[in-house]
Amino acid sequence: MRVHFLSLPEEVKEDLSVYLAEAEVSKTLKGKFDYLHLFTKETAELEKKFPVLVEHLAEKGMIWISWPKGSSKVPTDVNENLVREIGLKLGIVDVKVCAVSSVWSGLKFYRRKI
Repeated sequence: MRVHFLSLPEEVKEDLSVYLAEAEVSKTLKGKFDYLHLFTKETAELEKKFPVLVEHLAEKGMIWISWPKGSSKVPTDVNENLVREIGLKLGIVDVKVCAVSSVWSGLKFYRRKI
């Protein structure tokens, strides 16, 4: 599985290390990926990087977008509804929401099945 992260927080990286042991984690965004994950606090960054991730998404791949939970007290202008709205405009569909950590929420997207 080809994997790429953008702005991966250290505390989340530690939590994911066991799951990523078998993955090919790329430091550069070149080619197609099975798993892409953006961590962001800012709408401007989300609007800029989300379309780029969709371009690099493998046909059956997934994109996770994470933002700070409201309860985390981390300053952000990103929320679940905004992430979903942008994803749908890009032609992908959200299928799952979860707590990635005590600070981060996440929304999982796939390509629409036709």
